[in-house]
Amino acid sequence: MGNPILEELVLKLRDPGTNMRDFREYLERIGFLMGYEISAELEQVEKRVTTVLKEEAAHMTYKESPIVIGVLRAGLPFALGISKAYSDSEIGFIAAERDELTLKPKMGYLGIPEIMGKEVILADTMIATGGSVLACLDILESHHPKRIIVAGVIGSAQGVRRITSERPDCIIHCAAIDAKLNNKGYILPGLGDAGDRAYGAKKNG
Repeated sequence: MGNPILEELVLKLRDPGTNMRDFREYLERIGFLMGYEISAELEQVEKRVTTVLKEEAAHMTYKESPIVIGVLRAGLPFALGISKAYSDSEIGFIAAERDELTLKPKMGYLGIPEIMGKEVILADTMIATGGSVLACLDILESHHPKRIIVAGVIGSAQGVRRITSERPDCIIHCAAIDAKLNNKGYILPGLGDAGDRAYGAKKNG
């Protein structure tokens, strides 16, 4: 059984009547909830504190905040939401745009902090063919992180299979997995172009 709060938020994202402001807000809220769920994957350590009553309390918590890398442009509010689940996460961004004819990713801007030896969460709102995620993984792995966990709002079964086939050890968290892609590489039933839904239709050229 899925998380009913996540299910409700994804349902609102899919609704064509959801306006841009609310769409971004729902993406951020989904990110926060998924950040909470992903925390169970992170290395844990016991931390202690002495309370105002002069007694010591011990809790198992994550050893260090992961670095969150958002895939622009729809990944911006999603990545920010994930980062809010942690106290002091650094955030970076990768620009990846799909060629509508070849369905292959075109990589652009790269702005990431030092990730060597760090836990990294790669946040891509829609995981369709899996090509953009794999291209991002290639880039991030060249900087030698400790581990990369992939987070998506909606993934296609095909895209997730492709990633796990090429990266068998890759951990992927999605709020929803949809069954199909159309001939343009859009997830079905999906929600349309997440970037356009969040920010308005972009003008190329």
